[in-house]
Amino acid sequence: MAQFWNNSILEPKRKFRWLLQVNGIPYWTIKKVQRPQYTVGEAEHKYINHTFYFPGRVTYNEIDFTIVDSADPDAAETLRQLLGASGYRLPKSEDIATQSITKHAAVRALGTVQLVMMTGGGNSSSGGGDGDVANNQAAGTLVEQWNLHNAWVKDISFSELDYEGDDLTEITVKLRYDYAELNNGTNFPSGFGSLDVAQPAGTSYTPAAVGGDPDRKD
Repeated sequence: MAQFWNNSILEPKRKFRWLLQVNGIPYWTIKKVQRPQYTVGEAEHKYINHTFYFPGRVTYNEIDFTIVDSADPDAAETLRQLLGASGYRLPKSEDIATQSITKHAAVRALGTVQLVMMTGGGNSSSGGGDGDVANNQAAGTLVEQWNLHNAWVKDISFSELDYEGDDLTEITVKLRYDYAELNNGTNFPSGFGSLDVAQPAGTSYTPAAVGGDPDRKD
């Protein structure tokens, strides 16, 4: 049986061939992301000098993705308004302080979260075509796709500022979600070759003026 290390036509998945779609965040600003992980809990039963284990509930980990803190579009402002669309308001008055975040609003404010891994042909509009070998590295061919269900933002961390450094500033976003589907036939683009992963068309909420609060999404 041919393996990828002795047959040039066989190629494993590569760490740099991926796109993360998050509404309102251009995918070219996203530089790093975790793939979903899941853990099976356990229950134990002790009998005399023995211990027996039984599988329990499945839980999914939080995931982080890191973006470059772009000025146009303003990444920090986009994320601040996403928090507002989730239902949060600064306690500027006694009445405003009674508002709070809801899951429905937080999920709708974030919108679709989809992570895909591609072949060397890129996305379906890359111009890479089908190549010389059919069904190998054709443009638009996916090798992995994750859909995060009911995802919402749990944590936003801004990188520190430092006179000694000349690095780009970054923002790390942590997401919580109920579960993740891998290569689901319902959500998966037909034929593994029809997906055109476009830059997100915009946020899942109607943005307010800079510094303002968008409408809640619940």
